[in-house]
Amino acid sequence: MKNTAYLWMIAGQIATTAVIQVIPMLVLPVRGYATFAIVYLAFAGFLALQYATICDVWARLLRRAGSTQVQLRDFQAALTALTSLSGLAVGVIAMVATGQPAFAIAGGLATALSMYRSGIAYRLVAENRIRFAGVTDLVGAGTAGLASLALIAVGSYSTTTAMSCWALASLVATLAARIRPVPSPRRAIRWFSGNRQDIGLLSAEAAIKTIETVGTPYLVGAVGGALPLALHRAASSLTYPVRLVLEMLRARIISGAIGGGVRAVLAIGTIGLVAGIGVAGGLTVLGSWGLLGGDTIIDALVPHALAVGAWIFTMAVSSFVQFVGRGHFSGRRLISRRIANTVIVLGVTAAAVIVFGAGAVIWAAALAELLAAGLWVIRRRAADDTLATAPGAHPGPGAESEDTGRGDSAEAALEGAGSAGVREPVPTADPQAV
Repeated sequence: MKNTAYLWMIAGQIATTAVIQVIPMLVLPVRGYATFAIVYLAFAGFLALQYATICDVWARLLRRAGSTQVQLRDFQAALTALTSLSGLAVGVIAMVATGQPAFAIAGGLATALSMYRSGIAYRLVAENRIRFAGVTDLVGAGTAGLASLALIAVGSYSTTTAMSCWALASLVATLAARIRPVPSPRRAIRWFSGNRQDIGLLSAEAAIKTIETVGTPYLVGAVGGALPLALHRAASSLTYPVRLVLEMLRARIISGAIGGGVRAVLAIGTIGLVAGIGVAGGLTVLGSWGLLGGDTIIDALVPHALAVGAWIFTMAVSSFVQFVGRGHFSGRRLISRRIANTVIVLGVTAAAVIVFGAGAVIWAAALAELLAAGLWVIRRRAADDTLATAPGAHPGPGAESEDTGRGDSAEAALEGAGSAGVREPVPTADPQAV
């Protein structure tokens, strides 16, 4: 049953990626896709803030309390407040920058709705309602996919309508999940004031991570021009099926429900390898069969198919061990690893473009992820290094095995099914309560 649940989740993430990322890459010209990518990067920055101040903070609370009921309505109120403000900010900035109301509204709605959807999906996975999360994603992606195809058929697919379809996918998936927003400033303020310590730590780490994720394409663009920026951004988009699966597992990884032992890493690496081979093969087929018009970013990626596949593999392993570390490390040990990770990624990628040219950008990104992954390997248990042994904390799920490498039932199932089988959380009394 659990294996099937994870397959539903993977299918939902792949379908969502196809609608939000792949269709725009296939249809929009390079300039139109670049405009779309700018809005998406802004969304990515706000999403990182959401993880640092709300979602991952909640996961660390789950690790201590062992119950998905902990501060649940405050979590929903904080999520509602932050997503609304983020969407408003993106819309206002887009309006000032372009003077196009339709573009600004579409960008703001896409940002707000997609952030809220990500937050409730995080909650569903933490509550072990994994198949339901996947089904809602499929419903949203299917609806938006049909809308995208209709727009393409009548010649009306543009940057603005692409963002509208993105917003539609998130809206339908959110409605299908039946978890209402909680518009309560009082509860939101209580969340942010009551969790200041975790929020401060994770916000600092996320700020550094955002410099890495958002800054890397801009940096390679600054040193190498528009081509490496576009190649890096488009190749990064093709890692999203695996990246989004890991994002969906994020709540259970950080909370300790999925351990970080060797077998789990090997299972995630296998998923990344299979996905990388599939994407590289798909790019090769597209290039050899001449299926595209020659003026899309996908055409530019075809000569780099093998490098894209390698990046998907190394990204899968690196992202997984980073999530394990985010739940495990505290204080300076977390921040120092994040700084070193960012320095490696920025330095290796930019240096490769300077020395070898734009064509090296994707291979460099793959190598940088592999090198940085070593920073997050958890060695023998150190009492002053774990969240579970922090003052006032209680050992969370998976605390007994995350440092020893023995793994748990989660890792055993991961090895057998790719990403299935996790330790059950303490059930909530009423998961539909808010």
